[in-house]
Amino acid sequence: MRMPTHRSLMLFMMLATAISFNAWGQLGDFSLTGTAPESKIRADGYLSVDKVHPGSQFQIAIVVEIDEEWHINANPAGENLIATEVLLPENTPNVTFGEVVYPDGEVMNLASLGIVPLYHDTITIGIHADLLQTAPIQPMTLGLKLRYQACNDAVCLLPKELSIAIPLTVVGMEETVQPINDAIFANIVFDAPSKSGEDEGALARAISGGQLWLAFLIVFVGGILTSLTPCVYPLIPITVSIFGANESAGFLKSLLLSVVYVLGIVVTYSILGVAVASTGAVFGQIMANPWVVGFISLILVSLGLSMLGVFEIRVPYALQNRLNTVGGAGFAGAFAMGTVAGVIAAPCTGPALAVVLTYIATTGSLFLGFWLMFTYALGMGLLFIGIGTFSGLLSALPRSGGWMYVLENIFGIAIITLALYFLKDVVEPFQAFLQNSPQFFAIAGGLIIGGLWLSKLNERFNSIPRPMQFRKACGVLLTVLGAYMVVGGLQQPAGPQLDWVNNETAGLEIAKREDKLLMLDFYASWCAACNELDHKTYAEPKVAAKLDNYVNVKLDFTRSSPTTKALTEKYQIPGLPVVIFMDAEGTILKRLTGFVGPEEMLTILEEIEQRR
Repeated sequence: MRMPTHRSLMLFMMLATAISFNAWGQLGDFSLTGTAPESKIRADGYLSVDKVHPGSQFQIAIVVEIDEEWHINANPAGENLIATEVLLPENTPNVTFGEVVYPDGEVMNLASLGIVPLYHDTITIGIHADLLQTAPIQPMTLGLKLRYQACNDAVCLLPKELSIAIPLTVVGMEETVQPINDAIFANIVFDAPSKSGEDEGALARAISGGQLWLAFLIVFVGGILTSLTPCVYPLIPITVSIFGANESAGFLKSLLLSVVYVLGIVVTYSILGVAVASTGAVFGQIMANPWVVGFISLILVSLGLSMLGVFEIRVPYALQNRLNTVGGAGFAGAFAMGTVAGVIAAPCTGPALAVVLTYIATTGSLFLGFWLMFTYALGMGLLFIGIGTFSGLLSALPRSGGWMYVLENIFGIAIITLALYFLKDVVEPFQAFLQNSPQFFAIAGGLIIGGLWLSKLNERFNSIPRPMQFRKACGVLLTVLGAYMVVGGLQQPAGPQLDWVNNETAGLEIAKREDKLLMLDFYASWCAACNELDHKTYAEPKVAAKLDNYVNVKLDFTRSSPTTKALTEKYQIPGLPVVIFMDAEGTILKRLTGFVGPEEMLTILEEIEQRR
């Protein structure tokens, strides 16, 4: 029998009254009441700098505020829970995003879930970002989203996404960029950057974050590491010859002379660094100038011949007396040779040094740039303080027979070989005949053995008769030639050779026509790390096989020219080596600064191909 309508209505009203007001309030959080739920979470985005230059890095901070008595799940979250996550935009022109850095959650024991990590109160999430070189000079907006699920002790709201709009101002290189929001970014622990992509990132972030003490420490350590690379090996025989031949220097004087010698390197490095960076040039191109190379080679040959006993290099008597009144000609000479050594060491531009130069050029802070360069060069000079100090002790050893003459002759041959090595960068035939093959090194070894036999290393030129001088000269020339063949030949690549294109425009056209990825390799003959890339990385068969599918463009920055200046400005090249990977449309996919080994290069190539 059907119940009357008015009795049904009365029963419904009784059931509604039985529902607790507390439960009805909870349903309101799920929007079942027909009114919008109150927001429990707020999120805002912040940048680490006030403006951004094309081709530079910056950081993003997402500050999330959580209402009292509410929480959201951490990242990573507990099992079967929805983690708090920043959703990066898939199609943001001219910006690439790196790893998102989430804070650690507070581990709590919930009756219904067990032990889970949660976020309370306020948290800060960090994101690495790169602005591509092709970015237009204009304002833009980064659109990110925060996905989360808010809960309290009684209920959990449905998962929700918050939109976060972050304005970004892109400016030209002539404008100064200032760090901002330091207090916010102090709450983010960014991972250390990988060697392949951004060794310079630590220094850049230290500077932009206001941690100058850390910036100076990084630069100092970078200088020490640079002194241990093959790039500065040529300075070792020069240092030993300068201080080892000093017959009157004791330990203390040798130490002081070494410090003055290193100060010459430091002053030259600092002045050259600021001058070159302020004009936007690549540090080290000064060594490609034939006049500079010729002048330095002349000094080295003169010093080498002096070590062999062809003539004596002496300060004029009147000038020597004048110098003695201000501390001695020895200190002045050490400082002068240090300034020359600083120019010789100029091409050793490690990643940290490249960042310092970029910072000087883009911010206009030449004062800070000078002292950063000073610190870098001081770190590099520690090795030479040790070498110079203990080289001076050679004179204290017993002089039995002509063993000291043997040392001086070897130093002289080494220094003349070094002069020839520098000349190869400006004299084409010196470079053209060099090879990296067993047969070539066998010939070089024969020349060295024959030359040493003719050289009479236990005698000096000025102490033997003329017929013997001719024999000694022939021996020295053969030894120098053989040593140059060994040193220069080792700098030539061995193994598979890539098919290089030597023009950027032509490379871009080929990549677009054949729909291939493009690799731009910026190198110079004076760049030791560039040579390492050729020898160790590109010569690896697996790397060479992968790069065969690319259009490989090698751009020579050995000498400054209108073309290199245009490329420097276009791709923001602060130092060498730089390797840039691009797609067929010219969009930069990856940028490497400094040497990258074969295994790391293979990983990078796989990542690039997966992103394509």
